[in-house]
Amino acid sequence: MEVRRFAIVGTCLLLITQFASAASAADLSERNWTKAPPLLAPAFNWSGFYAGVNAGGGWYDGGNITTSSNVSSLIPPGNIVRVPLSNSNHAGVTAGGLIGYNYQMDRVVLGVEADFNYVDLKSTKGGSTTAAFPGGVTGNFNIANTSNIDWFGTVRGRIGFVPAERLLIYATGGVAYGEVKTNIANSSAFSTGLSRLWLGDNSDVRVGWTAGAGLEYAFTNNWTLRGEYLYIDLGSSGTTATFQGTDPLQSQIRYNASRENRFSVARAALSYKF
Repeated sequence: MEVRRFAIVGTCLLLITQFASAASAADLSERNWTKAPPLLAPAFNWSGFYAGVNAGGGWYDGGNITTSSNVSSLIPPGNIVRVPLSNSNHAGVTAGGLIGYNYQMDRVVLGVEADFNYVDLKSTKGGSTTAAFPGGVTGNFNIANTSNIDWFGTVRGRIGFVPAERLLIYATGGVAYGEVKTNIANSSAFSTGLSRLWLGDNSDVRVGWTAGAGLEYAFTNNWTLRGEYLYIDLGSSGTTATFQGTDPLQSQIRYNASRENRFSVARAALSYKF
């Protein structure tokens, strides 16, 4: 009787053990087929070096052009009649390259950027003056002053805010420089039938300041596209026109022109982030 009981208990234990092993194997098989959760893409970060190209337009802001002469010191002021000068500002295209570095802290981005650009800007001012010289000779003087900017560059700091992961809104400012060409020409016709010409030409590199703002978007992990506005002030430049001839009196006449070189630039830029 005891032997039978032991046999029954042993059989039950064996069945329980085999059932538990089978359940564990089934559970392990199910776990082996469970898919791992997908990996999340790393958040975009603006930190790093970048380089790119830009293109857009520029225009003079109507900065003042002044002209003067010493004619009144040589001829009685009552013998001089001046016609007001007219201004004409011409917009032009701009294109260039840029390089910079950004450092992101949470949602704030600090950076430094330098660029060098071609630009086609021109501003002119013209008018006329009639003067009666000693001896009854009358002269009609037509003056034309032209200023050109052919290229400019900037070195600027940038500070921006990241409202969304790939969007940067920023302000920028720093040093600007560029070549300014100033030309003045004064042609004259006298009652005696003679014609005379005064010419002046000057070209120099001016240093000033710039400030602006922009919006930049990273459409991949390496490429960004921006829109940007800059206001640039290169200070004043000028030249003096001297008489092209040997007449003693007329060679003493000087015509001066001074130009405030202020202009705006609106452009787009494509950059590659390293």
